[in-house]
Amino acid sequence: MLDYLRAECYKLLRRPYLWIALLVVGGLELVLVLLWAWINCELPNNMTASAGFTMVLYLLSLGYYATAITSDIVFSDQYKYNTLKNEVAYGIPRVRIYLGKLFASCLLSVGACVLLLGWYALLCALMLPGDGGALEALKMLGFALLCAFPVWLGSQALYLLCFFSIRGNTAATILGICIIALLGQVLTFLSLLLSMPAPALADCLLAVHRLLLTSPLENFTSAIWDWSRVSWAWLVGAGWCVGTTALGLWRFSRKEIS
Repeated sequence: MLDYLRAECYKLLRRPYLWIALLVVGGLELVLVLLWAWINCELPNNMTASAGFTMVLYLLSLGYYATAITSDIVFSDQYKYNTLKNEVAYGIPRVRIYLGKLFASCLLSVGACVLLLGWYALLCALMLPGDGGALEALKMLGFALLCAFPVWLGSQALYLLCFFSIRGNTAATILGICIIALLGQVLTFLSLLLSMPAPALADCLLAVHRLLLTSPLENFTSAIWDWSRVSWAWLVGAGWCVGTTALGLWRFSRKEIS
């Protein structure tokens, strides 16, 4: 498994797609902080470094969709170029193939997150004025990442399930995004419709809604330092990781690769 994982990491680090994506996102971060610095020239201290750090709290949901990119980088059109078929034909166990790509995508996600957040924090520290609240802002950011990390990994596992189940990276990405972005809204809408004629069923739907990947990060800014939110996020993230991985392994073990 370790040899296969090293091989997957070796391949993904040599794909231009990865470095182009990092450069684009890093460039957008630079433009954003430069814009704030320019605003500060007109309105002094309007945007401080600590305010820049806390802005990340409002962008946590982007992690659900960033994992679609890392999944795409790791999977890299396996069906289109028949590389998945070649790996199976070569005799590599399917469990090793699946878990190797899952672990590689998780490592890539963590590495990219650390790199981009570190670059963003450096830009804020260098270009925005301090106000004495940077340490507290960084503590809040650490708490937010502690909640977001498990559900982001859960979304990573979900995307890998979609990529292994559907031929075509675009279709797999769209399916994963729809599950993450729309399922919660559908359940909320149905619970509102059923609140009067069938309140018990509506309550059941709301209970299911709490198990969705997006639920632990909803209204997150009002739940800072609520440690029950952390345990909730880790339970949900672990459940999705285990559940989608088990389903993906089962489907892949029975899938005919052509």
